Amino acid sequence: MNQAYPDSLESRATETRVTVFGPASLSNLGPGFDTIGLCLQADGLGDTVEAWLTDEPGVRVTIDPAGFGADLPLDPALNTAAVAARSVMIRTGQTAGIALHIHKGFAPGSGIGSSAASAVAGAWAANLLSGGLCSREDLVEAVLVGESLASGSRHGDNVLPALFGGLVLVSSFDPARYRKIDIPQDLWIAVVLPQVQVLTREARAILPAEVPLRSAVDNASALAFMVDAFRAGDWEEVGDWMMRDRIVEPVRATLLPCYDAVRMAALEAGAYGCALTGSGPAMFAITDNPLRAGAIQIAMEGASQRMGIGATGYVCRPHPGGVSRL
Repeated sequence: MNQAYPDSLESRATETRVTVFGPASLSNLGPGFDTIGLCLQADGLGDTVEAWLTDEPGVRVTIDPAGFGADLPLDPALNTAAVAARSVMIRTGQTAGIALHIHKGFAPGSGIGSSAASAVAGAWAANLLSGGLCSREDLVEAVLVGESLASGSRHGDNVLPALFGGLVLVSSFDPARYRKIDIPQDLWIAVVLPQVQVLTREARAILPAEVPLRSAVDNASALAFMVDAFRAGDWEEVGDWMMRDRIVEPVRATLLPCYDAVRMAALEAGAYGCALTGSGPAMFAITDNPLRAGAIQIAMEGASQRMGIGATGYVCRPHPGGVSRL
């Protein structure tokens, strides 16, 4: 059963223009394929959507050329933010049109929830422009529909953390079922984005259709121990268990030539653990020390660059609140 989350709606009166920020997120976290995600908080690491009401019905999309969205579709039927916004408009009975101007703060295909950030920002903006009639729980279906455009299937391990914030468990067979987990806030995360594009559809296509029973049992055990360690704030244990995926990460690591070098550099710099996030190419490492997080980030960037692959790094915290108005 879904938990209820108190949510102060940001607007009860209809407004004509709003600006919303959809944050980046980690997913899978090692053994939790399609079942767990964590919202990230770092300056500019997400999508900013400016939205306003128009006289023309429907949704219109423009892209800020200064961001990473040059290749995003302008067709509202193919844009994750627009599809999510349209779903909210239908739910709230919004008859006016909505224009969305999207500034992408990170590249699609980076592995930290690009399509999810757009979907939650579009949905929350449409909600505010419709009088703030919906709670975050009410928007789950809208953001899942938007996210499905990018992956070809409904999965919530990026989009629900981006919507709710924090650490979220998601049902793999019914993504509308989820549970938010409160975790201690002394976690620091180094995230590195190698300049290699790995599209979600392609990364899913290479996964095995069947796996050995032993591997499935090992992953289930690792995920259970990792979630309990997250609750306890035992970051050394989290780091250990997040590196025990036996099914997905070993396959997807082959898409990233610098994988082994970046992981080794993170561990040598003092990280408790290092793994791919989502389909990659982004990798993340965890620690409980902000200064060490910066050193880990630099080490991971350097390892990627020595392999001939440019990289950008961030030091992040867990984002407790998810999508928000600016």
